[in-house]
Amino acid sequence: MLPSYGHRPSWKVHTHMLKRILPALMAALMGVTLALVPSNAAHANTSSSQAKVYSQPGDHLVNGRYWKTACEKYSSSVVRCETKIWTTKIVKSGGANVSHKGWVFNNLTYLPSSRAAWAKNPLGHKGTWTASDGRKWKTECDTAATGLGGCRSYALTGKKWVVNNIVQFSSSAVAAVTTIPAAAPKLANVPVEQSVAKAAAAATGSSKQKIVSAALAKVGSRYVHNASGPSSFDCSGLTAYAYKQAGITLPHSSRTQSSMGTRVSRSNLQPGDLVFYYSPISHVGIYIGNGKIVDAANPRSGVRVASVDSMPFSGGARVG
Repeated sequence: MLPSYGHRPSWKVHTHMLKRILPALMAALMGVTLALVPSNAAHANTSSSQAKVYSQPGDHLVNGRYWKTACEKYSSSVVRCETKIWTTKIVKSGGANVSHKGWVFNNLTYLPSSRAAWAKNPLGHKGTWTASDGRKWKTECDTAATGLGGCRSYALTGKKWVVNNIVQFSSSAVAAVTTIPAAAPKLANVPVEQSVAKAAAAATGSSKQKIVSAALAKVGSRYVHNASGPSSFDCSGLTAYAYKQAGITLPHSSRTQSSMGTRVSRSNLQPGDLVFYYSPISHVGIYIGNGKIVDAANPRSGVRVASVDSMPFSGGARVG
């Protein structure tokens, strides 16, 4: 979302500052239609590659993850770079929740410029404010987190402050960047995002994708003990319902389901696998990829997307 003044949240970046805050930035993947299904925080291979992800236009491959950055003149004296990451997200398609690979906004970066350029912009000053769209923001400057000569801003997302942008000021030791930097060398095999409708259609032929899609379509449904759909579920009722959509019959019991198929370790889970929790087993969900599951959790949470590690892991099973 845009802060007041009609600007997207912004960043100014210098290498020493990026070294300090990069792990937080890479973890703060934002801008998903419903929810991100991905990704543990990615870490760059070198300090140089870390800095270039956010300050050099072009495609970047860092620690096995693809990043795409585009830079433009924000004003006569400020250059702005927008960085996206290739990941998996949950989006709406035909009224249903579907898993979709694509580019997701990560942050905006304003390259070093003078403090005077930010005299009337709240992203360059310590404080809190509310944007014209009602979203709340806060900014810290010259702290241990930012280093001297920089500001970092946070947006209030739900009840949590999330790192959103950085401003870096030029100085006698840090030259201002007033022109768009040269592009990074071209990379081979950079993924290209399909339209959501096309990706969803291509996935329907897979039974595992049918299972995942059926479970995701029920996110937000109520939890009711012994229920197995179509509008309310308990944990094994949800898994039985989702598998039924792919032509596979499961018993309505998490413990009995755990005896079916082939056992799978945590590290070998694939989308559509059953994931079991606690000892003795008393809960089950469906793995959807990127360290996430769909499960009918409890009366408070209902059917949700959660981390595969959100409960004590007991094992996995591949059925069908």
